[in-house]
Parts: sequence; structure tokens; C-alpha cells
Amino acid sequence: MTQNSDSQQYKVSRSETRHGQDGQHHLVAGQDSSMRLWHNEQPSDTADKQPHANDYETLGYVISGSVELKLDGQTLMLSEGDSYCVPRGVSHTYRVTETLTAVEVTTPGQGS
Repeated sequence: MTQNSDSQQYKVSRSETRHGQDGQHHLVAGQDSSMRLWHNEQPSDTADKQPHANDYETLGYVISGSVELKLDGQTLMLSEGDSYCVPRGVSHTYRVTETLTAVEVTTPGQGS
């Protein structure tokens, strides 16, 4: 990581990112938010996703593919170019319907 010692500005190189336990790539984390990438997630990877709620908000953008996002009984069909919001504390789950690449920002951040 390249960081300016006088500020919070820094660069995280591709080689410095880490993979999460669910297959996500943790890209960068600031003081209040973090960014992660889901790259080429396959439909079979999400077959057993159980509904859950998080203590953070998630904002996302679908780069390619499609996903069915279920939030508190509502179903959203998302595809390339769509954005979404999963509020903090809302029960949700998802099912990839076509190989998915998406980027997400969480607040508060989840670490890098």
C-alpha cells in the first residue's frame, strides 16, 4: 500500500488485495466505508445462501451478469448497469442467475 503520511490518501495495488471467505475481493477500506468486488461469481456458488442481516449498509453496482436479490420479502431482479441498496439490519439473500461481477461499498467499512 502506498500512503501519504500527512493524509488518509493511499493506493492499494492489486497484489495487496485479499480474498474474503465468501469469494469477494476486498479492494480498499477507508475510515467510514470499504469496497469489495465479486468477480465471476457462478450461479452454483449461491445455491445455499441463507437470509441474513448485516450491521452495515451495502450499496452495489452490477458490472455484468444478473442476480436475484431478496430483501424483506421483496425480490429485485438486477442485471448489468443496475444499482442496489441493502439497508443496515434488513434481512436479505441473493441468487446469481448469470455469472456475476459486481462492486459493493459498505458503510461502516468492513476492513481491507
